[in-house]
Amino acid sequence: MKCAVSDFDRTFSMNGAVSRENREAVRRWQQAGHWFVIATGRNEASLRAKLAEHPELGEVRPDVLILNNGALILDGKGRELFSREMDPETAAGVLAYFDRQDEAGSGITLRYRKLNVVREPEMATTQRPCDGEILLREAEKMTGILQVHHRRPDSPEEISRMCREINALFPCASAYSNVRNADVVAKGVGKAQAVHFLAERFGPFEEILTIGDSANDTDMIRKFGGAAVPLAVPETKTAAAEHFPTVAAYLISRMKTL
Repeated sequence: MKCAVSDFDRTFSMNGAVSRENREAVRRWQQAGHWFVIATGRNEASLRAKLAEHPELGEVRPDVLILNNGALILDGKGRELFSREMDPETAAGVLAYFDRQDEAGSGITLRYRKLNVVREPEMATTQRPCDGEILLREAEKMTGILQVHHRRPDSPEEISRMCREINALFPCASAYSNVRNADVVAKGVGKAQAVHFLAERFGPFEEILTIGDSANDTDMIRKFGGAAVPLAVPETKTAAAEHFPTVAAYLISRMKTL
């Protein structure tokens, strides 16, 4: 049995939709007895809402969901396999850091909901609509945070800079840039670590395939000799052992050897 792990946005899903080609390739892949895993920075509700927007995606039934960059792992039936929260002091420090950087606001993901974080009531935020809003002073006292988010649609460069600074300033945090989003989780949490977890718990797999486009995919691509798609950022392209135009093309290349 092989295991294929794909990033979601800009990799498996392009321009907000999953192609028939990708859906059919996953169906054939799973029919051959292999696992298909989605690994994303999204939280569970966000990913399921995205899938629900497109009824045809009911055809896609991942064997495992790696969510919040590996802070939460669910099996195909939604049962929790793994979760790791940020320590409250680190989460509060990261939120305060983001607040000092700009007026964009932030977000926090808990196990069953995501909240936007603003300094003052009715403050504008660049975060996407979610399950509600909370003031910064309240969020800084919260426990149970899986991931802290910060979104800057106008400046991927600023997102990369902030992630580098967070990794240098907070020894208990891992920050990943995801194009226009900064995702911060507990130290040691990541997509690569999540794939290792699956291999140890459910393997050994004959082969592990990984494919993605962003910096938060780079480590799993490098460690598993994975692939990048055309939209990949330069560091991810450099880390990739292979390059494919689509997830379907990657899976088909491996099915030819079955």
